[in-house]
Amino acid sequence: MRIRCRICAPIPSRPCEFCLSLQDDSVFADFDVNETGCLVLARISFDGFGCCATRDDIEAMCADDSRALLKMIEDGALDSEECDRILRAYFQQNRDVIWPDALDHHALS
Repeated sequence: MRIRCRICAPIPSRPCEFCLSLQDDSVFADFDVNETGCLVLARISFDGFGCCATRDDIEAMCADDSRALLKMIEDGALDSEECDRILRAYFQQNRDVIWPDALDHHALS
């Protein structure tokens, strides 16, 4: 099953560079860009599980995937196999920080 993904407006109480709505608005992933230009998941909120704050413990996305995902966001091209691959790989890379049961429940692993 592919990840359904779209850009959404950040919520003022959850500051971030950009927010992705995943799986028909059942998951919201808030991303920042670090000093090297790589994406870092600030927090991820799952329906039925709550909000998982990740900023202090998560690893940054690799530079190539960060550039590719930022380009997809800029182009409005998030409905792609490449976007799916990048997000799944990043969530798997940080499975020890992001709640694995929530990732599995929402088909993000």
